[in-house]
Formats: sequence, C-alpha cells, structure tokens
Amino acid sequence: MDMVCAIKVLSLQVQPVDANILRQESGKDPVISTVMRYVREGWPPKNAEINEDVNKFRKLSDSLSICHGCLVHGSRVVIPQSLQSKILDLLHLGHFGMERMKQLARTAVYWPGIDAAIEMATRRCDSCGEHQNKPSKPPVHPWMLPEKPWSRLHLDHAINFMGRDWLVITDAYSKYPCIHPTSSTSSRATLDLLEEDFAHFGLPHTLVTDNAPTFTSEEFQSWCKERGITHLTGAPYHPATNGAAERLVQTFKQALRKSSLPPKRALQEFLMQYRRTPTSCGFSPSELLNSRQLRTRIDTLLPSPAHIAQGKQSKEASKSQMTPDLKAVVKVTRQYKAGDPVYALYHGPRRDKQPRWVPAVIKKSLGTRCFNVMVIPHGPVWRRHWEQLQPRYTTEEDNEPGEEVDTVSELVTDHPMEILETVPQTRRQTKPKGTPSVPEYGPDNPRRSKRTRKPTERLCC
Repeated sequence: MDMVCAIKVLSLQVQPVDANILRQESGKDPVISTVMRYVREGWPPKNAEINEDVNKFRKLSDSLSICHGCLVHGSRVVIPQSLQSKILDLLHLGHFGMERMKQLARTAVYWPGIDAAIEMATRRCDSCGEHQNKPSKPPVHPWMLPEKPWSRLHLDHAINFMGRDWLVITDAYSKYPCIHPTSSTSSRATLDLLEEDFAHFGLPHTLVTDNAPTFTSEEFQSWCKERGITHLTGAPYHPATNGAAERLVQTFKQALRKSSLPPKRALQEFLMQYRRTPTSCGFSPSELLNSRQLRTRIDTLLPSPAHIAQGKQSKEASKSQMTPDLKAVVKVTRQYKAGDPVYALYHGPRRDKQPRWVPAVIKKSLGTRCFNVMVIPHGPVWRRHWEQLQPRYTTEEDNEPGEEVDTVSELVTDHPMEILETVPQTRRQTKPKGTPSVPEYGPDNPRRSKRTRKPTERLCC
C-alpha cells in the first residue's frame, strides 16, 4: 500500500492540483473528513443515522484507506467536491470521448457519481459538439404509396453525362421512367420537357425535387402554382429525400455505360426494357400506368399476343412496399421541438479551426424530419434534416442573454438559396480587445469541381 500511495502522490504533484492542495481540501470537505474519521475509529452501526453522502462510502469501507492525509479507494484518490470540476478538466484535456475519460479516471481518481459527471462534462463541451461526426443514419422513412398512377413524380438532373445533361422523371406509383437529353438545365428548358410529358399523361398532384436552382427559381414555383401542382423539396445536401429519382439516375447511367449503341439508341432500348419489365409487385410500369403491356421483341416468342393486364396492385403487394427496413438497427431517440438547443451541420467551406457543427436553436418544425433552425445568437435561418442535427446540452449560464453580436456574413446575400430568412440585427456593439470573435456563417456555398477538364469524346454512329 505504501508503494501505491507514493506513486499516487507523485502523479498528483505534476498536475495543477497537487497533493498538498488535495490534503487541505479533503480536510475542509465535511463528507470526506467524516469518512476518514470512520476509517480510523470504525464505522457506526448500520441502524445509526448517518449523512446520506457519507453513507455512500459505507459499501466501500473494505477498500478505503488514508494515505498522507488523503482518502484512498483502492488505488484511486477520493476527490473532494471543491476540486471535482478541475479534475474533470484534466481528464478532458485531449478532448477524448466518454469511455476514454472513464478508463483514465479509473486509474487515478474517484468520487461517487464520477461516471455521470464525466458523461455530462463531455456533452457540454462546445469544441467536441462542434467537431463531432455525423450521427448514425435513422431507419428508412418511406414515402406513402400514392393512390393512383402519375400522382407524385420525382425529378432530378444527371449533369454532364456522356457529353450532355439529362432530365430524369419517375412516377412514384408505377415506377414509369421518362428521360430526356437536354442542352440546358435552366428552368425554362426543364419546364418545356415537363410540358411534353404532361401532354401525354396529364398533370400530377405533386413534384418532388432537390434544392437545385432550376427547381427553386421563381419561374418554376409560379409554373407549379398556376397548374395546381404541389412542389416539395428536401433538406439541402440530403439526397435520400428524393431517393426514387436518385436511384433511377444511377440505374440509367449504368445501363448506358454498358451499352455498345450510340447514346440515343441506348436510351430508347433502356426505356422500353425498363417499362416492360415487371416490378416487385408483379406488374410492369407500363401496365400500372397505361393498363396495358408494351409489345417488345421478347413478346414475339409467344404463340399468341400477350393479354392486357387487368386489375391493380394487390393489398399484399402494397403492404410489402410500405414495410420498414427491418435491418435498420438505429432507434429514433431524438425528437426536437421549437426552442430546443441543437448543433446544425455547416456545409460551407471551413477554415482549420472553424467548427463543423454550429450552435443553433430549433425555430420551427416542417414535418417529422425537417426543421428550420436559427444560428445563435443572431445568425441566419437554415433548413436542416433530422440527420443534420445533434442535441446540444446547455447550462443556465449558457442560456443567459449575452452581448448582441452581428453574426450574419456578407455571403448570405451572395447566395440566398440556402437562407430561408435572416434575423433583424439590433445594434452592433464594439467588442473589447481580447474577446474571441464569433465565427460568421452564411449559406452553404456550393462546392466546385477541381478536376482537370478534357475535350468531350463523342460517340459516332
């Protein structure tokens, strides 16, 4: 025991809190001084009235001892309450996680409830919260199956593929694809292609897109309102919201890469085969949308013409489409409401020390997975998906109103697509020298490709 105590005193002397300070504070602490007296003189009977904090050490009485005026539990020094916050700072010097801090504490220090104190200290560390990794993906939240075909369409652009751009459209009910090569991704060019398809199949009820400028422009929004079409978009940098279109883009690109035909002919072959092939419900997209099967070269092998498919999807097939992903093991445990403190993921360019996660406050719920959040104290309002938020644990001191600081950068006006609204600035106060500056956050600037561009190699017939 003497050797262990000597090692302990030596380790404490190299820390800001040395053995002398620990001995003095232990003598001042009423709980530790009482426990040390019981260790020397013996514990009172179990039916005797003892302070609740002192009674927590009774079950540890077999491992308690006194060394150089300090209370020791096994090989760990018992820290008085006045020094516990400093010891937590020492344990968190490397900004490690909870488990590493607990393992380090179990080799040197102890007090009742130390594990809970370590967990709370880690959660309240702003640096750890701002630079943490993205949370685990939540369980799949599928779209509701429309009641009829051509009711909800998912749109996306395949940019600069085989020397041109492509508009990709898929029907959520029938999985019927429409793909158009285009020389421009402007709103007007996109609307012209949509009107061509709508002349064949009619107007849908809903359009689902990403937040590309093509779909968020005033021209596109006005066009949808004039025709009674509801336009839905997902959170920025969250393509899974428009997963149906994203998946069709991937399938379409793979098919054209594998084909030896020119792009135009390869596209027509792909569309015919895709529309003719039955889906998981047993019917092809053409049957579900047009109530008839397309005749392709595979049908020439049949001794008689293929019969027109009758009926719609069965209830069992519909249920199978709506079954959640059973492989998802992540449980939805975080739920936010207006006023909750959170960390919001920042997608713009960052400097070396600029945090990845920005302190914010939930301003408004836009559904079950999307929220409007305001960067604190007076930053812009962003829209973020559930996956792009992390809970932020605050204390009463953190919530006290502080000095008003202008945090909206000039980038907000340069790129208004990301900013939903800005908070009016009150008055700007001059910060005293030595006060750390508050990082300014604007919109998520689009990331530009840095690759070397080469001349396009076009396929010739």
